[in-house]
Amino acid sequence: MKSPLIILVAAMSSVFSLNAAAHMLWLEGDATASKLYFGEYGENLRETSPGKLDNIVTPMITIVDTAGAEKSVTANRSSNYYAIPGGATVLVQALKQPIRTPQDKLAPVQRGFLYARQGKGGNLPLDIQQNANKLRLTFMGKPLAKAEITLIAPNGWEKPLHTDENGETSFSLLEPGLYVAEAKHKENHPGEFEGKAYSSENHTVTFSFSK
Repeated sequence: MKSPLIILVAAMSSVFSLNAAAHMLWLEGDATASKLYFGEYGENLRETSPGKLDNIVTPMITIVDTAGAEKSVTANRSSNYYAIPGGATVLVQALKQPIRTPQDKLAPVQRGFLYARQGKGGNLPLDIQQNANKLRLTFMGKPLAKAEITLIAPNGWEKPLHTDENGETSFSLLEPGLYVAEAKHKENHPGEFEGKAYSSENHTVTFSFSK
């Protein structure tokens, strides 16, 4: 029988390993061209290929023009990013991420979905959209109340924001540069993917915008 201390240490190790592996996708660029990165924006960590960038499986890219017309395009993998043709809005969905078996056999098996947004058009399953100095968080078109959005500044500084009953939160920007807002949402929705069963879904989205 395992002692309570061993169980506690194992649980904490599991939490820390999950946090360390919780990378994000985010976009950098403008209307002419964009780059999709995988890593940690706040830590200036961009994964490479060969390497962990290869873990992103066939990202689905949608370009939305100023009239609202959507077009699917192909992203080309480079050394540390995916190159994407520019557009007024770029939407990214990584929906085919493989299910990884946890090292701790008691830990729940989860399926991950990654999204990234740049611009104001279109919609994502988990989405952050901007209106002036407000951010709105939605899941499947419905506002997520009392949820957290992390705002990451160009220098890596992070500020947690919390949504109201309408899924909205206000923010202010200090220094100029690229800001990345990140949010996560968990659905206790079991299923099966590529022959592997999972107990819940983890959705992560980022929204890139500049001051």
